[in-house]
Amino acid sequence: MKIALIGGTGPEGKGLAYRFALAGHEALIGSRSRERAAEAAREVAAHVPNGAVRGDENAGAAREAELIVLTVPYAAQAATLPALRDAVAGKVVVSTGVPLSFEGGRPALLSAPEGSAAEQAQALLPDGRVVGAFQNLGAAKLWEGDVSLDQDVIVCAGDAEAKRDVMALAEQLRGVRAVDGGPLVSSRYVEGITALLVNINRRYKTLAGVRIVGV
Repeated sequence: MKIALIGGTGPEGKGLAYRFALAGHEALIGSRSRERAAEAAREVAAHVPNGAVRGDENAGAAREAELIVLTVPYAAQAATLPALRDAVAGKVVVSTGVPLSFEGGRPALLSAPEGSAAEQAQALLPDGRVVGAFQNLGAAKLWEGDVSLDQDVIVCAGDAEAKRDVMALAEQLRGVRAVDGGPLVSSRYVEGITALLVNINRRYKTLAGVRIVGV
């Protein structure tokens, strides 16, 4: 599958591109700058010698891809996503964003007017099939190497088929189990866990993640 990472030049985008490439997918790293996208693609490709990783501008990557993953910072979504509306129409769009700010070095969850970053993405991309997922997978863990992630990925969406597709994709990443988190509105709770994890990881000097027990 061709997977576009919109705003994929940051640590989270490159980390997911790396994991998707390890799983045998073609990763298209998108950016406002084709040069930055190409540089990020070279960095990821160096860690996956037999992988397929390329860079392009956001719109070009979105048009070519079969599935879109948004790794744009929440603060940049409103400015970035409307231009991609036509390119993502009818496609599954995965929102990984979290409305976080860092005040005095401490993470704080912002109040998104739509309720969550995923719900904002759906409002900005009304013709896309938006799914919330991967919000709790930290970039450092993704970049740790070809090792098991040993985490659950909670997937939220109103589109049942799109949710199944993303759950199947998540479980292709080594050590990941996908958990159905319900409708897209539940993304606001999943996104909130990220702020908690940042605090836990800072306090314990670790790369903690999420496991849902009893399921």
